[in-house]
Amino acid sequence: MNSANSADPERLAHLHTSRPDDRATACRQDERSENTCGKSVPDAFTVLPGDEASPVVIHVPHSSRLIPPDIRADLLLTDQELADELDEATDTATDEIALAALAHVRARPTIVINQLSRLVIDPERFPDGDPAEAFGRGAVYTRTCSGAPLRAEPYPRRAELIDAYFRPYADAVTTAVGNRLKVCGRAIVIDLHSYPDKPSAFEDSSAPRPPLCIGTDPRHTPPWLTAAARGAFTSLGEISENTPYAGTYVPLRHYGTDDRVLSVMIEVRRDAYLSDSRTPHPSSIAQLGRDLAVLIDAVSDRGADV
Repeated sequence: MNSANSADPERLAHLHTSRPDDRATACRQDERSENTCGKSVPDAFTVLPGDEASPVVIHVPHSSRLIPPDIRADLLLTDQELADELDEATDTATDEIALAALAHVRARPTIVINQLSRLVIDPERFPDGDPAEAFGRGAVYTRTCSGAPLRAEPYPRRAELIDAYFRPYADAVTTAVGNRLKVCGRAIVIDLHSYPDKPSAFEDSSAPRPPLCIGTDPRHTPPWLTAAARGAFTSLGEISENTPYAGTYVPLRHYGTDDRVLSVMIEVRRDAYLSDSRTPHPSSIAQLGRDLAVLIDAVSDRGADV
């Protein structure tokens, strides 16, 4: 997998494959979130294939608020408490940023989007023995961002959710990365996230929280990739590395063993592009899409030269 996150073990991961019709299936799950009763549940994830020449895979694991009704029934929160939890935990509109980049890139990357909330499963955790399990934030959360009970502990359906959602999703990212390796000889994962301006209860409250945090891995993030990320997002101003979040996503099959798989995490502070906790600002989304496109083009060119 990817490297551990020093400030928040919210980084480590996986994915699966389905091909919907571009934007309509991949767009943000706007208000379809805390109350899904009576509504059909869409595919658990979306894979948008890119151009054959692109080695880039954009990974968007935490943008959705959608929770299937049977899983919602197990959550120990009122509707308002759940809405507040989703506001804090969801990387709102990061899927829109990924899609906005497509209008500006020379070669379209593969994009993998988790269409379910991280409160269903968190695909960026180890399925077993993740350090975040110590405070209820492993692959299946049992605690909220504040530390309040989210599910029964131990949760009797944990294995069911891992098999139904976590493993297929992990397989999908692995497949997407493997496909890029087969075709391009290299895969470059851009792990796209956002974070609130105030830390959650389990985070280090003293860690800086600049507009952009770049997460890296000692083996899978070469200096040129970090520099490319810095250069692409200068519009955000101050940039940190590995604080308040550290590490980046690499499928477990390749983590620590396959130097052909590179990865960098992009964490945008949410007040840089949201008008409030749920509402993206269109011009900010457009700018971040252009910034991401600069990074995609830069790493695509470098990947082709290696």
